[in-house]
Amino acid sequence: MKEELKTVSTHPTMVEAEMAKNLLESAGIEAYIHAPHANALYPGVLGEVMLQVKVSDLQGALQALEEGKIVEE
Repeated sequence: MKEELKTVSTHPTMVEAEMAKNLLESAGIEAYIHAPHANALYPGVLGEVMLQVKVSDLQGALQALEEGKIVEE
């Protein structure tokens, strides 16, 4: 059974989401980008880009993002 994912932060662009994802992965936390309204020409324009982690990693991810100063506004 797959573990549920929770959104840990949202970002206005794919680039910012990728930066946050890299930060989490460098802390050993597996992260996933979910951008349901993005498209190849205008990523992030039609909606926010969400960064998600497994529920079991949520607290560690929030801490890593806070320490890295990449937090949701």
